[in-house]
Amino acid sequence: MGNSSLAILYRDCCQRHGSSEITNFTCDATETARAWIFYVLFDILDVDIKLKKILNMKKRLVLILPFLSIFIFSGCSLSAPVKEKTSLGGFEVFDVRQERGSLWKTADGGHTFESKSQINEQNMISSADILSIDYHPQKPKVIYVSSVESGIFKTENAGETWQPIAFPPKKIYSFLLDRSDPDNRMFAAGVVSDWGKIFRTKDGGANWEEVYTEPGQKVTITSLAQHPRETNVIFAGTSKGTVVKSVDAGDTWKNIGSEVDGLVSHIAFDSRKNPSTYLLMFDKKFYYSSNGGSEWIDWEKEKDKEVSDMQKKAADAAQKGNTSQAKSLREKASDLSKRNKENKMPSGIVSITADPTLSGVVYAGTKNGFFRGVEHGKYWYEINIIESGKGFPIRSIAVNHTNPKEIVYLAGKAFYKSKDNGATWEVTGLEIDRDAAFVSYDPFDTNFLFLGLREF
Repeated sequence: MGNSSLAILYRDCCQRHGSSEITNFTCDATETARAWIFYVLFDILDVDIKLKKILNMKKRLVLILPFLSIFIFSGCSLSAPVKEKTSLGGFEVFDVRQERGSLWKTADGGHTFESKSQINEQNMISSADILSIDYHPQKPKVIYVSSVESGIFKTENAGETWQPIAFPPKKIYSFLLDRSDPDNRMFAAGVVSDWGKIFRTKDGGANWEEVYTEPGQKVTITSLAQHPRETNVIFAGTSKGTVVKSVDAGDTWKNIGSEVDGLVSHIAFDSRKNPSTYLLMFDKKFYYSSNGGSEWIDWEKEKDKEVSDMQKKAADAAQKGNTSQAKSLREKASDLSKRNKENKMPSGIVSITADPTLSGVVYAGTKNGFFRGVEHGKYWYEINIIESGKGFPIRSIAVNHTNPKEIVYLAGKAFYKSKDNGATWEVTGLEIDRDAAFVSYDPFDTNFLFLGLREF
């Protein structure tokens, strides 16, 4: 007999004995024994779950209650919220479960979080894999989130309820809200018949038009980014390392990614210098451009070249008989080589965030650590985080735009916050069922932060 048959047996058994409230549940393989226990106990002992009869059968109740408690307070996945009150034989019990929801919010700077995933009284965003979040730049309570296969959602009350926005493709890989026209224009990347495409809407999502498509099948648009100050400038990166750029809000595009390789997972912009752009090839390499993507610098190669050039200058000086200059250049080359090794780009980078106030500063989350890059990512310094947190990839980082010393990140099922530039950390456990795709400060009030959950 399969699990579904046992589930039906258990449900029917409960209904025959006056406990029809316990419905709408699903059991996996580990619940098979519980289903059999209930079926056998109820039928053999002929339990009638009513208060009067329970009071007259104390001996049988003593036998049954341990099994009841095992079942009620464990494994089955019910659709009800935490601490749902249920009537069982005239008694009121509370089912203590992990609250579900794909979107979470804190209103006290990260001390407590609660699910903010409600669509209406019947529906919630409970299992959608959330990709990204965008805030309306003029309306504090209007927020958009995108999900992998469940579409785009919009809230007009700071996350209390969400409404879906139709998007033609089934899957979304990246999304952005146009800051220059946030009430109407959005961009989203999806796949249609294995072709990666970028779509744009000019009427708030009522209609979408295709503005870019990849020439080859099975190549997805994995990253979209809009320049924070030059809003007509949009970058897009693909799963194969192509980077394209539009300077007219998506009407036309040009290639700017010939020197990079890998899956483009993050595109970020420097907080002060307009052309400065950061690019992450997931789990492979970090790139920097000082001219808006026309050229991309691999800092490790560039630093090796600097040392090599200095060593050549030292050799030339020695050949010309200028021994003091040659010695000075060799010492400088040695010091520079040492610094390059000590402050090299970390391996296994899975997320990057540009400091929103300090030019040239960028943060990187890796598979086993947290790093701060200076001089636009040329040199890197490891941030001292809680050792146990290094066992989990840091997929999302946020820096308080009103206080650059305040940094937050997520690792595993814990939220970490530092108020002193990473010297010490506050830690909050999260009752979540997946990893977090992002953590984000509300631009209008930094006491509010949102988390979006996703299976990786």
